[in-house]
Amino acid sequence: MHLLRVTDPSDVERVCSFLTSVRVRAVPEGGGLVSVSVPRALSALHERRELAGCVATWNALNPASPVELVEPPA
Repeated sequence: MHLLRVTDPSDVERVCSFLTSVRVRAVPEGGGLVSVSVPRALSALHERRELAGCVATWNALNPASPVELVEPPA
């Protein structure tokens, strides 16, 4: 599991909708955080790269409302 931090908490539903459209599991966690995973990922590294690509795409399309991939707890 990974977390995304959404700059503007009012955008959480839009972020989740975008992620779901690209087959990423996204669950709002409150406080502007979204729990994300890639069910089809072949490995943890693949999942991380897939999520990084989604973050980059979102941020390019929504520069006024960036999201950040937060490292999962150790």
